[in-house]
Amino acid sequence: MIEDVKNIYFRGLLSSCNYSCSYCCFAKKEPCKTELSKDKECLNKFCEFIDTTEFKNAVSIFFTPYGEGLIHDHYVEAIGKLAINPKCRYISFQTNLSFNEYEFLEKLRALKVDLSKVKLWASCHPEMVSIDEFVDKVKLLKTSIDLCVGIVAIPGDLENVFELRKQLPHDVYMWINAKEREKTRYTESQIKSLIEVDPLFYNELQRNRVRNNCCSAGTDSVFIRANGDVFACHINKNRMFNIYTNQSVIEPLSCDKRFCDCYLSYSHRYDLKLERYFGKYTPIRVPFKKDIEVIFIDVDGTITNEFGVVNEKAIEHIRFLKDKVRIYLATSLPLHTALKKCNPIRNYISGGVFANGGQVVDFSLNYKEIVALKKEALEVLSDIPKIRVYKENDSVYKVLAFKKNIPANIESNSMLKVTCEKDIVNINSNYASKLTGVLKICQLNNFCEDKVFVMGNSLNDMDMISYFRNSAATIDSESKALKEQAGYVFNIDHLAMFVN
Repeated sequence: MIEDVKNIYFRGLLSSCNYSCSYCCFAKKEPCKTELSKDKECLNKFCEFIDTTEFKNAVSIFFTPYGEGLIHDHYVEAIGKLAINPKCRYISFQTNLSFNEYEFLEKLRALKVDLSKVKLWASCHPEMVSIDEFVDKVKLLKTSIDLCVGIVAIPGDLENVFELRKQLPHDVYMWINAKEREKTRYTESQIKSLIEVDPLFYNELQRNRVRNNCCSAGTDSVFIRANGDVFACHINKNRMFNIYTNQSVIEPLSCDKRFCDCYLSYSHRYDLKLERYFGKYTPIRVPFKKDIEVIFIDVDGTITNEFGVVNEKAIEHIRFLKDKVRIYLATSLPLHTALKKCNPIRNYISGGVFANGGQVVDFSLNYKEIVALKKEALEVLSDIPKIRVYKENDSVYKVLAFKKNIPANIESNSMLKVTCEKDIVNINSNYASKLTGVLKICQLNNFCEDKVFVMGNSLNDMDMISYFRNSAATIDSESKALKEQAGYVFNIDHLAMFVN
C-alpha cells in the first residue's frame, strides 16, 4: 500500500523546542543528547526506507516535528538527502525560522540540492521573536525557496496578525490558525478582518464532521511516526501498519475522530476544494501559483469600497502587480466614468471592457470599438422611461433604466442584452458583454486564455468568470452562484499570493 501514496508526513522523536510559546500544545523542554541521537537514528532509518522503496509516483515528504528541527544538522542533512532523491517531488518542513538562514541555504547548496524542491511552512511566534526580524528572514529565504507564513490568532490580541501581513511581501501567502479550543470566541468583526487577511481562515472555524470516504488520508497521504507506525493522518489514532515490520494494512480504514479540526487533517478533505488554491502543494499550504500575463478586474464592489472609492489595498496591490502583468478593467461603467473613479490607478491600466461591453478599449494599441445598439433595438426601447442614454458619435452603446419600467418583452428581446444591478437595468446590444470584450482584447494582443485572470463580484461578471479557468469572486460577493463558479474566492489584495 505504501507504494501508492503521493504525500508522506513524518514526525521523529524530537519533542524539544527552542521556543516556549504560551499557546503552544507541543512539548516545552530543552533538547538532550540522548533524544537528539535517537531522533537522528530514526530519521536516517526513514531516509533509507524512502531510498529503498519503489513508489508508483514521486512522493512529497513533509516533516512536522513537535519541536524545532532545523536548528539541528541532522534534519538539514535529511532534507538534502531526500531532495536529491529522484523519488521525491519536494521536501517540506514546519519551522519557526529560528535557524541561521544563511547557513541553511549554504548547506543545501553544498549538498547540490535543487532549492525549488524545498518548501517551508513558517510559523511566526511574536512572543519569541520580533515581527521585523521574522519578516527579514522570510524575505531572504523567499529569494531561493517557496514558503508560506502563518500565525495563531489570539482572540484578545490580533494586532500581531495584521502587522505581520502588513510587513510581509505581497506575494507570500499568510495563513491564520484559530487558537485551539477557542474557535468560537472570535467576534463577527474579528472574523471578517481575519478573512480579509487569509481568505481561507473560515475553514478554521468550521466543524467539518468526519464521514465515510470524505478525504484522501490513508490512500493518497499517510502520517508516519518515528518507529515506522503508519496512520491515515495526524489526528487519526487508528494504526494502519508499520513500514519496518509489517506492511499488511488493517482493513477497513476507519477514523476515530468526529471532526477534522486542524489544517493537517482537513486539508485532505474533498469537499473543501483546497486544491483550487494549492494544487499539488495542498499538504503544505504553499500556493501553486498560476502563470498569468493579463488580469481583467471589475470596478464597483471589486476594487472599490462601500463609498464607491478605489480602496487603498487595491491601489497598493495593483501597483505591485503592474510590472508583472497587464491590467485591464471589465466594468459596467462607461469609459470616462470608470477612469475618473479609478484615477489613482489610471496609469497602471492598459484599457478594458466598459459599459458591459459597449466600449472595448486598448490604450497601448490605440484601439477603441463601440458596440452600438441597432436602430431596431432603439425603436423597441423608445417608449421606456430612461435614466440615461450613453452614446458616442451618435452611436448608443448603453441605456440605463429602472427595473420597474422594464416589461417582460424587453428582457426577452433577442436584440438586447439586459443585466440588472439592484433596481437599475443596463441595456446593451446583444453583441456586447464583458466576456466578448475580454475575448476581443485577448485576440488583439494574442493573450493565451490559460494565462488570463478575471475577477468580479456580481452576476454581471458570471459570463467571464464561468468562461475562464483562472477566475475569482470577491469574498463579500452576495452571489453564491458566482462564488461556486469561480476558481477562487478572494479579494484583489490576495491575487499576488496565488499568481505569478
